[in-house]
Amino acid sequence: MCEEFFSRKIGEYGVEAILIEGLADIKHEYYCSIALDSSGRRFVLISSAEGGIDIEEVAATRPEAIIKENISITDGLSEVMAKGVAERLGFSGDDLDSATDLFLKLWRITTEKEAQLVEINPLVLTPSGVVAVDGKMTLDDNAAFRQELVVELRKRKLTELEKTAQRVGFSFVELDGNIGILANGAGLTMALLDVLAQHGLAGMNFLDVGGGASKERVYEALKLIYTMKPKAVLINIYGGITRCDVVAEAILQTMKEFPDAPPMVIRLTGTREAEGVAILKDAGVDAYQDMMDAVGKLKEVMV
Repeated sequence: MCEEFFSRKIGEYGVEAILIEGLADIKHEYYCSIALDSSGRRFVLISSAEGGIDIEEVAATRPEAIIKENISITDGLSEVMAKGVAERLGFSGDDLDSATDLFLKLWRITTEKEAQLVEINPLVLTPSGVVAVDGKMTLDDNAAFRQELVVELRKRKLTELEKTAQRVGFSFVELDGNIGILANGAGLTMALLDVLAQHGLAGMNFLDVGGGASKERVYEALKLIYTMKPKAVLINIYGGITRCDVVAEAILQTMKEFPDAPPMVIRLTGTREAEGVAILKDAGVDAYQDMMDAVGKLKEVMV
């Protein structure tokens, strides 16, 4: 069985390790977490004696089963507060001490790793004591650069193309389709992928070239897309800070340098739209102002 797991790949990642755990003799299941309440500018210790199930459902149907204790960011989680919550959950004796210690460790993890959520579900009571059976963390992306472990994990997780995109400075994720995507704005790019899916088409990547993209940046983005060997490329630019004429110049530069590049469908609208469309038209390249017109053309190209 282990040999089979080690031979598997998810994307281009292989299985590096297998965690094997014994069965837990569960007497009771609990839920506990420390979560950031951004609106209240504080953390909250959340717990329930009804763990192992959807805690959101419990909160909606039986809110009285959820225990919430606000934690001051300056004062932190005290042992008195942690023990009080453990007692309300029904722990006693050695199990009370174990649960109290576990809550304090959750707080230490939260602060040391700058997490937005540290959750254990379920926390279980066994004949031998309190055991964290499953857990997860949500880290703060804005603080990731200070966390050496997060930086290292990100490096290992990225594909070579994603590492290249990171060095150049735009957002890029490989997908399973066959259409290269270049757009500006994360929301616009996601919406574009959704539209393609609705029309039976699939993007090969997510690429947000960002606002105010220079000619060089657009050129590097297209070069990266070409290395993936897509069947076609769809460019969707809604110019705000980004100038359509700059994008048009970058497109023509790549077309000259990559004469064997796949078919390209272009949608340009926004800042200096007329100039960008004119630059492309003078070179014999069509550009659409309406996204659905571009998608319609793409469907023709993909036949």
